[in-house]
Amino acid sequence: MKAWSRRSFVSLAAGAPALAFLHQPPGEAAARGQGVPARGGTAGSADVYLYGDGLHLTPGEHAAILAQLAGGGRIAADEYGLGGEVAEFEAWFAALLGKERALFMPTGTLANHIALRVLARGRSRVIVQEVSHVYNDTGDGCQALSNLNLIPLAPGKATFTREDVERVLARTASGRVAAQVGAISIESPVRRLRGELFGHAEMKRISSLAREHDIGLHLDGARLFMASAFSGITPADYASLFDTVYVSLWKCFNAMNGAVLAGPATVIDGLFHVRRMFGGALWNAWPFAAVARHYAEGFLERYGRAVRVSEDFARALPAPFRVERIPGGSHLFYVRAAGVDLARLRERLAADLIHAPEPVTQEAEPALLLGVNESWTRTTGTALAEAFGRAGGARK
Repeated sequence: MKAWSRRSFVSLAAGAPALAFLHQPPGEAAARGQGVPARGGTAGSADVYLYGDGLHLTPGEHAAILAQLAGGGRIAADEYGLGGEVAEFEAWFAALLGKERALFMPTGTLANHIALRVLARGRSRVIVQEVSHVYNDTGDGCQALSNLNLIPLAPGKATFTREDVERVLARTASGRVAAQVGAISIESPVRRLRGELFGHAEMKRISSLAREHDIGLHLDGARLFMASAFSGITPADYASLFDTVYVSLWKCFNAMNGAVLAGPATVIDGLFHVRRMFGGALWNAWPFAAVARHYAEGFLERYGRAVRVSEDFARALPAPFRVERIPGGSHLFYVRAAGVDLARLRERLAADLIHAPEPVTQEAEPALLLGVNESWTRTTGTALAEAFGRAGGARK
């Protein structure tokens, strides 16, 4: 994993406040500040979740947040994802990613699929990572619904290389039946590899190659903002290498559902028709857009604090606990402790409102795979390490 750079993250987050009100007409910024819920979660919430991407909001918390955000007529409803709060959110998020347009999507699966469909422009082959979500977890949807032939590269690895792509292009060109590569998809961080990042240097080399060959390039950036926190590369800088980029609205930004797909106007304009054709036109999407925008504003700065808490925790963690980083990783890391009953440890931590994940038992030495999210800002690294120390008496 690239070493954490406080300076790089400060510069990364510095521009976030300026973007917070891009979507708001004159006079509305002040109105939105009245009665708006705290972004760290429900007021008074002290629970710390050591897993998951978001704040683990309950249905009641979601309802309360929506009621406060929509109070006083501050939100205008959309119709089938058009107009109102959704249109404002799309424009704001497009600016955040440095793209001309953005479109709300009900799921990330649909966002990825439609992006590859439109980027391929009738060319049937699409290059993907063998470990990617689009290759493993979508039931061959691209193949069945859009006649796209996914070509998986680099089995078991987060990063494929420019040379890997060149070999595919050469093999395609030598075929006796013409079948061109129309798009390349890159996922980063990679969920199936515990948040490992796609190498940025290789990402830039592949972007250059794709442009040389007029091949569309798509970024599955479901957790893109987490990647930025650990690499020091802004979301907009990542997105600049790609034609289109998808970001999840529920993973980091606590919406109940939804995704956003951003790119040039020539690609995004008119895609609401394709969204509807695939059954993705929700009558109202404003609740998802409103909550996502609320938590996306200032997220980089807040998440930076959570990362610093996790680093302080790793330094202060007492024996027999030890931290094991994932090479090339991001928001996930292991905590191991020889001789400690991890099930009882979880119970004791829960008494302190610290919620740990189920132990990973498939390996020789059981461990907790912890994930950094915003709830880590509700504590300090020292306090969290001390809680582990107290609960560590749960010996086998």
